[in-house]
Amino acid sequence: MIDIVKISKALSDPIRYKILLMLLNHKGCTSSQCETDMKGVCNCEIMEEFGMIQSRVSYHMKELCESGLVTEMPKGKWKYYTLKKEAIREYSKELGVIFQL
Repeated sequence: MIDIVKISKALSDPIRYKILLMLLNHKGCTSSQCETDMKGVCNCEIMEEFGMIQSRVSYHMKELCESGLVTEMPKGKWKYYTLKKEAIREYSKELGVIFQL
């Protein structure tokens, strides 16, 4: 079961919304710092893309993970994130029911 309020709060931040789009459109890590065999977006890529320090990336990713929209996979000093597409589908469907769309 998804938490509509947590997901809405997570999506209300423009940076987190853009991170979700990055996860959706990710084609593979291009940074020399990450493990190329890992699936998902490395936090080093998010740092580079948005010009953020690691602690800010961690804050945003914690919000997205706790909302249930993203899965985190630690590997060494890096973390890799993947979008939970089913959670997005369920959220969208639930909003349609709530607002009778």
